[in-house]
Amino acid sequence: MFLNAGKRTAAVYGALLLMIGVMLPFMPVWLLARGFSIADVATALALQSVVRVAAMPVITYWADRMAARRRFIIVLSAMAAVMMLLANMADGTAAVTACIVLAAVAWSPVMPMLDTVAVEQAEAGHFDYGRVRIAGSATFIAGSLGAGALLEAIPAAQLGWVLLATHIGLAATAFLLPRLGAAVAGGGRDMSLKAARNVLLTGSFLLLILAAGLTQASHAVYYGFGSVHWEALGYGGVTIGTLWSIGVIAEIVLFNWAKRPLDRFGPAGLLMGGAALGAVRWSAMALDPPLAMVAGLQVLHAGSYALTHLGTIYFIRRKLDAGFAGTAQGLFGAISGGVIMTGAIGLAGWAYGDQGGGAYGWMAILCAVAFVAAAALKRSAP
Repeated sequence: MFLNAGKRTAAVYGALLLMIGVMLPFMPVWLLARGFSIADVATALALQSVVRVAAMPVITYWADRMAARRRFIIVLSAMAAVMMLLANMADGTAAVTACIVLAAVAWSPVMPMLDTVAVEQAEAGHFDYGRVRIAGSATFIAGSLGAGALLEAIPAAQLGWVLLATHIGLAATAFLLPRLGAAVAGGGRDMSLKAARNVLLTGSFLLLILAAGLTQASHAVYYGFGSVHWEALGYGGVTIGTLWSIGVIAEIVLFNWAKRPLDRFGPAGLLMGGAALGAVRWSAMALDPPLAMVAGLQVLHAGSYALTHLGTIYFIRRKLDAGFAGTAQGLFGAISGGVIMTGAIGLAGWAYGDQGGGAYGWMAILCAVAFVAAAALKRSAP
């Protein structure tokens, strides 16, 4: 039964990361083909981040309170697919932006809720979180490579239908999520807003938001303009997809052995490592290095993203009240992916428009600040 639960959870991760694997590298390319300017793209991506500030903590809190994480994941996935369909049918920059922003309202809380259920079960010994999470990383590669290959064969304006297909895939696969852990959070305990505030409004949680949030936000240039910049440098769709895939392959390797660094360094130690490697990665990328070096730097995605992700979810699980784990994940995502990422995307849009690849230097500065916050977190909550 536990093995089956692991496979079913892996399938949902696979569908979700397949969708993101197409969306992150190629959503900006699709928007540009639909007539968006660089400023329009930056605005649309920033608005997607802004909506998380309001939507994610509210949705994840009610999922915890109603002990209905699985049900929420199913409904939200379906809503995201509907909005992506409307985005393809919409005409005009404002209408398309509205649709993809509403889609983000729906799909954004899915990852924190899925992580909450998966880590809960991993800590109970039902499966290894890192190895289940690998399924998502593998499909991310398939998405970025597949969309890159399609970009060689179809007009960029048609990528929206590929995005829709991946959203539908997530909506269908969400029904496979096992019920294990879905109703643990709220039963027989105080799930009031006051109780949530007492758990979440602490110095350690705020340091976590700063440390992990800044490191994840440092990917703003990469996520928003990485593919656009590589295309401007003359790289083809397959090359761009391959570069994204190298980063995720490194991520897969780390997830496969995630328990070792976690046990050795603890969640805060992983956050320090992620920030440090992110600073190295973006400092080098700011120099517009040759393709071979770019490929090597993509390996550091295992640090800037994967170490930071693992440090975040395990800090929440081990250091905070588990009953509010979903709410904590949602609040972290709201502030990190909303407030902090919005600022980083705004900075990225300005910096890329003004400095091109040199914009990565600003992302290195974010990682340096994140490292200081992670070191303070390790001292306060080792």
